[in-house]
Amino acid sequence: MRGIISAGGYLPYWRLQRSAVGAFHGSGGKGTRSVASYDEDATTLGVEAARIALARTGVVPQSLWFTSSTPTYLEKTNATIVHAALQLPAATAAFDLGGAVRSGVGALRAALSSNETTLVVSADIRTGLPSSSDETAAGDAGAALV
Repeated sequence: MRGIISAGGYLPYWRLQRSAVGAFHGSGGKGTRSVASYDEDATTLGVEAARIALARTGVVPQSLWFTSSTPTYLEKTNATIVHAALQLPAATAAFDLGGAVRSGVGALRAALSSNETTLVVSADIRTGLPSSSDETAAGDAGAALV
């Protein structure tokens, strides 16, 4: 049977008041957005989400797919860092998919049609131009699905 058997999400602790952005730029909105700390990046957000997803099930994934439009490393693989942080077996393959905001959806669709147990990890640090909707509406987060 194919389907999602476990999910995990991670939001950084820190928040940015949208009203503070509005006071400075003139457009902000209500509420807050999640903001990664100085020592957090897309990879660490993804690792935290994956730990939550894996803790909810005893399954060991056969492959790990990491997606991000803001990867920590552009020329090195980020998936192997997630693989090592999760202490997955050497037999678990690790792949990077990324470059676009919708790469996470693509990875999920591919995993759902795969015949192996797959851990899909997606995370982003969303920055935007000053006073843009990305600056106020988007937030930093990680998500993982088994």
